[in-house]
Amino acid sequence: MAGLRTPIHVFIDNSNIFGGAQEAAARHEVHIPWMAVRVYMRHLLELVESTRRPLTRVLAGSVPPGNDDLWRYAQDLGYNTDLLRRVEMDDGRMLEQGVDELLHLKIANAVLDHDPKHRLVLLTGDGKTSTFGTSFPKQAERAIKEGWTVEVWSWPDSLSRQWKALATKYPRQVDIHDLDPFYYSITFVKGGTFVAKDGKTVYVADRVVSKLPAGTERRRR
Repeated sequence: MAGLRTPIHVFIDNSNIFGGAQEAAARHEVHIPWMAVRVYMRHLLELVESTRRPLTRVLAGSVPPGNDDLWRYAQDLGYNTDLLRRVEMDDGRMLEQGVDELLHLKIANAVLDHDPKHRLVLLTGDGKTSTFGTSFPKQAERAIKEGWTVEVWSWPDSLSRQWKALATKYPRQVDIHDLDPFYYSITFVKGGTFVAKDGKTVYVADRVVSKLPAGTERRRR
């Protein structure tokens, strides 16, 4: 087991975490339209980093993100914020392109650039393989084979079976943490007027973020 002072490298898949929070709202706040839910980055990072000081901080996502404060706050904390533009498909849909692959590359760089016994801290539940044959679990397994440990933070609905399989294969090297118990502490509602699923216009009031539960700065490897 790595010690408390093990250097960590944090990589955040913003689209996965943000989308997972909006899906979690269907369980916690059924009356709130998903588009009103926001992630409170300050508490999320406090929860994940705890008292540790990452050597690498990367937050990747697409622009426009819909909440510029998130990016500014992450930048103020020393995060490298990689923002890519969505591309329009033939059917008019706007799809994210290259974000996952960029994170996969930077994870590989961190593993290559630092000595073994470090720790990957990944905020994503994504397990799918990209067009280029890379994935978060594959990069995590490469790190494990180099002597690293891996810590995954994910919403339960977003957690791929690939991560569960990896944790089963490497039970001493992989820790999976559920974000769901911290829903009210890492999300807030940005009030306004929205169109509900039934087509009706609804007004939603702001909901402020709660404090993190006591004891969340628990000892981590």
